[in-house]
Amino acid sequence: MIIIIDEASAKLASFYYHDEIFKLQWRSVAGKASMSEELQEKLYVALLGKLLDELQKKLPDEQQNNLCVYEIKNNSGYTESADNTAKANMGNQRIPKAPTDCIWIVSNRQQKQIADSLGIASVGEPQCGTRYAVESLAELDIEYLERVRRRYNHIPWDIGETDRCLIRELSLSDLPALYELYDKPGMTDFVEPLYDYETELEYQKAYIENMYGFYEYGMWLVFSRETGKLIGRAGLEHDEIGYMIAPQFQNRGYATEVCRFIIDYARENTDFKELYCRIDERNEASVRLAKKLGFTNSGHVDEDIHASIYRKNIKNNEKH
Repeated sequence: MIIIIDEASAKLASFYYHDEIFKLQWRSVAGKASMSEELQEKLYVALLGKLLDELQKKLPDEQQNNLCVYEIKNNSGYTESADNTAKANMGNQRIPKAPTDCIWIVSNRQQKQIADSLGIASVGEPQCGTRYAVESLAELDIEYLERVRRRYNHIPWDIGETDRCLIRELSLSDLPALYELYDKPGMTDFVEPLYDYETELEYQKAYIENMYGFYEYGMWLVFSRETGKLIGRAGLEHDEIGYMIAPQFQNRGYATEVCRFIIDYARENTDFKELYCRIDERNEASVRLAKKLGFTNSGHVDEDIHASIYRKNIKNNEKH
């Protein structure tokens, strides 16, 4: 991730003092002609020459003289491909590609407007007019900046990891792999199948925008950390927990591992006091898992799908 910020704002931002920031540049972008060839190359890799030229044209001279550029080491290397690999999500360094790898911490509306014109994500205090606003730059941290950058550029968030799994949001490029998952034997015995491709595509576009974008949770994808392959789907639909695991990974503890992560995630990141799940009593494996996780049959039934409602208090329980 490349961070663009002026010198005055940098000194107010909390991340400025973190060791995880590697300072690439601390001088006027207008002075790039006098920089060493090595430094020029770094800047061009980070922001591309065209972007620097555009900044020079649009920023007042006094702002050019205070502009700072930083690079975060070991940026998450998510690659937008249906065949997502574990290597791409394990923090390997990669060559940034502007402007999607950039975020601009703006200090005024003019900077925000320039960022918009260049397709760069921006964040700032409320008076700057950014979509992602913070009351004070001292509230900023690297994780928040990375999530804003990803959301702006339609790149899915990494939600977390378990011993064997990576859990992240769905990207539209994942749809072919999702169809392959749902086509496996028994996968839709107790869950609704996907729509036809065009309908599912439109549904997921809206889901990403409204569910992920507004609530910051939803049904996520589960990948094997060993192979990088999609092996399941799990997450939260508000206070309802759901999951599905590919047949070859069933009865090996994967569902338990992932559901425990989601329960802990809900406890730490939501206001839910309890979670519930709907289980067809014929689905004996899911009934056993629910009981193992501490869910109890509430005695209520969802008549529409003939499923029992299991509930679990998550606020008065220790972390799994």
